[in-house]
Amino acid sequence: MSRTTGYALAFVVHLLAPAFLVTGIYLIAGLTVGGILFGLVALDLAWLLRPRPAPFPASAVPLTRSDAPHLYALIDGIGVALAAPRTDLVAISGEVNASFRAYGRRRRRLVEIGYPLWLILTPEERVALLAHEMAHSRNGDARHGLVVGSALRSLHELRVVTRFGWRPGDGGSVLVTRCLLALLGVPVRALIFLLELLLNHSSQQAEYRADEMQAHVAGAAATASLLDVLSTRAPSVSDFLGSSAVAVGTWNLWAALRSHVDAIPQAELDQRREAARVERTRVDTTHPPTHLRMRRVLALPYPTPRISAAAMEQIEAELEQAAGRVALSLRENAQSARYR
Repeated sequence: MSRTTGYALAFVVHLLAPAFLVTGIYLIAGLTVGGILFGLVALDLAWLLRPRPAPFPASAVPLTRSDAPHLYALIDGIGVALAAPRTDLVAISGEVNASFRAYGRRRRRLVEIGYPLWLILTPEERVALLAHEMAHSRNGDARHGLVVGSALRSLHELRVVTRFGWRPGDGGSVLVTRCLLALLGVPVRALIFLLELLLNHSSQQAEYRADEMQAHVAGAAATASLLDVLSTRAPSVSDFLGSSAVAVGTWNLWAALRSHVDAIPQAELDQRREAARVERTRVDTTHPPTHLRMRRVLALPYPTPRISAAAMEQIEAELEQAAGRVALSLRENAQSARYR
């Protein structure tokens, strides 16, 4: 019921753009000063609320099938095992994550691999990571779908525009404008909250389904091990990449990152594992608590993987050039952040 209501609310959001468009044209056609001003505002809102496809991830490096034949062969094999649609493109990014999305107006299916996370995984965990994202390409999540996903993107765009960004020295007129925008942003934030609340249950169920499909292909042990990495080692990756050392270091970024993670004492990993269980840590609000996912996965009857990780050395060689470009991008971003 909540999922249906969420789709209905998303449809209403999509109706706002043509409504503002018609209103803006009507007001401007009256040729009054106030009508023209408010009409231009309505047209601006119509533009901001227009349906928009998911973009290609910023700073990600695309890999074609000719660039990485072994990686695509692995992904295609996982897709066949899951009865998932064929992947159109793979991208390598600096995210400590991985994702599946349909991007662009042609809705091309994209698997994004965050190289910092990929780097610290075992070959079996990498297969599990890809299997999880491919499972999402099959079972779907309303948040990333055409109707709800584009509605959320439009609302998030409007939320950015209506945030209160006034600072001392900007002047009284700017203060008034920012206050009016902030008031306009209240219903926008309410709509985002309501949409996410309505879809929360279905999103968490989608994660559980993806976990089960992932375990069926990659094995329960590798699936649980990957989830454990997200709670124990992945936070150290984020901390390392967020440090100023990334901006000023001249060493090999990926070798330094691997050494940093390998140096974490076992006692600290155990503490993080226990803290994740007590605090019910999760990847984000759309995901169930990670320790509950691990418990469910380990109870599944999938002791052995169906897909081999034998070609991982060749895949690593295929990713080397893209990984270098991602490292350069991370350094440049870190350097820019120091001078803001």
